[in-house]
Amino acid sequence: MLYLTGDTHGDYRRFERKEIRHLKQGDVLVVCGDFGFVWEGGKKEEKFLQKIGKRKHHTLFVPGANENYDLLRQYPEVEYAGGRARQIAGNLYQLLTGETYRLGEKTLLAFGGGEALDCDIVDRTLYEDQLPKKEELDAVLARLEGQRVDCVVSYEPPYSIAAFLDLEAKPDGYYGLYLDQVQKRLQLGQWFFGKYHLDKRVTPRFMAVYEKAVPLR
Repeated sequence: MLYLTGDTHGDYRRFERKEIRHLKQGDVLVVCGDFGFVWEGGKKEEKFLQKIGKRKHHTLFVPGANENYDLLRQYPEVEYAGGRARQIAGNLYQLLTGETYRLGEKTLLAFGGGEALDCDIVDRTLYEDQLPKKEELDAVLARLEGQRVDCVVSYEPPYSIAAFLDLEAKPDGYYGLYLDQVQKRLQLGQWFFGKYHLDKRVTPRFMAVYEKAVPLR
């Protein structure tokens, strides 16, 4: 079974919640951004990564706006479930933007990166490294026309969905507008995203996830 949850921010207590502790071999947990356990590279952090990687189920994540991208890039890229991913430790992997994965009977498309909620307050250039490059995104978009996926996972939602949740959301960041184009080109099952620290089904196909581990039916 495939489960989706939201921003963990390096807090191991999230993995001690009952619904996650009870996941078994063959299950997959996907964290939709701001994973936060690859941050300083110290021994304590490595201990948590190893603990997560030794669990029977697989733990996957897309990075969000609050990650150490320099450290993440040091992990090796490997083939995983029909796509490319970075293996962090054992059964723990970072999913890469634009990659499609086959997880049991489900297909999953990943989009990492995004802008933090305070990006209008602080210098927006601080987040440039945490957004996929436009050339990379254009190449992905070109091959998505008509593609059928059961699930898209991202940190950033499409702008049209963000506008439901945040009345002050502005279409001035290219990524949210780009993700709007993605949803129009796909034959989409469901889309799960983090960022807003909210467990809420926004539309029948779009759901914000945070603390709950939501099964993909």
